[in-house]
Amino acid sequence: MKNREKNSLMRLLSPQARENVLDAGCGSGFYASLIKNKGARVFCVDISPRMVEVVKSAGMEAEVHDVEHLNLNRQFDKILCAGPLEFCKQPLTALKNLRQHLAKRGYLVLSVLNVSIIGVAYSLYHMCHGFRINLFSLGRITSLLQEAEFRVEAIEKPTSFLYVIRARPSEHS
Repeated sequence: MKNREKNSLMRLLSPQARENVLDAGCGSGFYASLIKNKGARVFCVDISPRMVEVVKSAGMEAEVHDVEHLNLNRQFDKILCAGPLEFCKQPLTALKNLRQHLAKRGYLVLSVLNVSIIGVAYSLYHMCHGFRINLFSLGRITSLLQEAEFRVEAIEKPTSFLYVIRARPSEHS
């Protein structure tokens, strides 16, 4: 299943040499290293100082940031957001912040857990550890993206519990 998720995310992101890519919620840098191996310049952010240290130790540029309060004063050709929206108190705020970091002709690729048996089990697991997470119906995530001034360009469902979406800035924004 992880392989299907990875293939879907990387296909929709399609990092190219010399592009600037933001990995928002980079975790241990799994996707960042794949992006870097394609020749793109990757900048990583994560809310966990420990994860940022792991990424830095792998030779990549990384800083501690929360996507809900992200303000890097720069834009990127592409943004990958694989997972953090599940943990955001305000996913719309996070999407609007990511939108501000995206170049006009760029795009965002994100993955979100959907409302499914596995998603609910994952949610219950986190609830037992003191975390409330978001699950997204396709209608809810596409509505949030539109409200954040994105237009959805592609939707894939690599597993029964995950959506992978590519979205570009809206024409009117």
